[in-house]
Amino acid sequence: MTIALIAGGVLVLGGAFVAAPALGDMLAPSLASDQRVILGDDVEYGVNAAGETYGSPIDGTVPKLIPARADEGVIGYVRVSELDQQRNLAKSAISADQTFQVDVYESDGVTVVGTLAVTAETPGARDAFNK
Repeated sequence: MTIALIAGGVLVLGGAFVAAPALGDMLAPSLASDQRVILGDDVEYGVNAAGETYGSPIDGTVPKLIPARADEGVIGYVRVSELDQQRNLAKSAISADQTFQVDVYESDGVTVVGTLAVTAETPGARDAFNK
């Protein structure tokens, strides 16, 4: 009898741990376009329809899209992962003068408004935190 009660309790608790994430997903409101997410006390970012955060790196936190001025002069956002990839290519290029392009987007992360030339000297999103 005791073993049956313990086994039943384990099954109930185990089921609760498995179901909790699914329940949380169903009950939590999803982030819609142009909503904001607050990370800590002082960090707030916009969230686009794809769920990507956008804004300036602050307090050691870096959003998915950061502000940048395209070579054409338009202000937009670059995807940090794309910037990092192009910086890595530039740093490993045979020629130190070689440039690589990264798209500059509107905050939606889809609409391209220009391009940014990336070289080995182009600062990264986290560089200011490393000083």
